[in-house]
Amino acid sequence: MKPALEPYPQPVRRAALVIALLLALGIAWLSMVPGSTVPGPMISDKIRHFGAYATLAIPVAMWFGPGRFAAVLVLTAYGAGLELAQGLLSATRQASVFDAVANALGASAGYLLVWFIARTRRA
Repeated sequence: MKPALEPYPQPVRRAALVIALLLALGIAWLSMVPGSTVPGPMISDKIRHFGAYATLAIPVAMWFGPGRFAAVLVLTAYGAGLELAQGLLSATRQASVFDAVANALGASAGYLLVWFIARTRRA
């Protein structure tokens, strides 16, 4: 197997999983609280979505392993699920297809970053 496609060592994968779960919980919490209470810079909501999912995609892609596009699919489903939850369960938030697209694009960007870095790994 090419070094770029080999899974990361087990301790790295475990750490990536813990980090990914913490980030996913944080994103879920921030997705469900009233929008006025969400901290952060005053930038476009779509940029926030993109950045959050790009950040989350890095440890998720490391856990799945480079070259495993399933990481993007899982994060896209997670982002769409949270958007649906906002529409159904929150009185102060609404679901947005554009937010879901920003989530998917961010997940793809984070995955590609890990993939490009993994290509430089040596055997």
